[in-house]
Amino acid sequence: MLKFVTFVDGTNLDGVLKHLNLRVDDYGSFYRHLFDRSVHEWGKTFAEGSPWPPAQHARIYWYVVGKMDEWDLGDSKAEGRLRSRFDLNARLRDSYVEDVIRRLPDCPPERRMEEAWNLCFAETRDWYEGKRRALERKKRFYHGVQAATDFIEIRQEGHWKIDLLHHTITEKGLDTSLAVDMTALHETYDVALLISGDADGIPGINYVKNRSKHVGVIEFRRGAQSEFPGKGASSRLKIAADFVVQVFEADLIRRNLAYRAEPEFGGMSGSEANY
Repeated sequence: MLKFVTFVDGTNLDGVLKHLNLRVDDYGSFYRHLFDRSVHEWGKTFAEGSPWPPAQHARIYWYVVGKMDEWDLGDSKAEGRLRSRFDLNARLRDSYVEDVIRRLPDCPPERRMEEAWNLCFAETRDWYEGKRRALERKKRFYHGVQAATDFIEIRQEGHWKIDLLHHTITEKGLDTSLAVDMTALHETYDVALLISGDADGIPGINYVKNRSKHVGVIEFRRGAQSEFPGKGASSRLKIAADFVVQVFEADLIRRNLAYRAEPEFGGMSGSEANY
């Protein structure tokens, strides 16, 4: 029995589905299709002309963000720390002062700095609360996915590092956890399937290949296979893998494995990981 294990960078999958404007509801069927396509591509590469051994999709490890920096923006001390950073950041401070001049042309010059901070802090509080709610929705969604299937394991290993004043998020830890597990679990599988766009995974790929494992990278593409007879553009990750599994947008829709997302969804399959 040939054992396949899939390692999924959840942020990468979310981003790809959003880029393709697709939404997935039944992830059990979705991953079964990816497995079937992967067995076929593996067989063409490694077993062409000979019988293929039975294949089992043993496990899916789906790595997602589970935490974010915690801020109590109702705490005056937290607001004071942010205000100090705001006052020292001339570019940010001046941009809000310009907003105040546009919005409140009658505001006295001596009040503009205070109004600029009030505007920045109000926008920051709303932005942060929106991200906190988005993360909670994602966690409920992933809990539902795991509860509905027996072979998907959600690993909440990622962390959102928050830059409050600039309203940006940096994701930490997710790709590292995936790479560590792919190497640590290498004795439990024969073929690793990887959904990721991160070249940082290449050392892990090389490690398991050196231990006689095969590695396939799953690539999602627009349109239908008939429109793209070639192999597509190469990347360091695809070159490092043993084989590439191309999954086409049109095929997912035709098989009712995905459908067009409404713009506001982006896809829980697609979206709240887009910062």
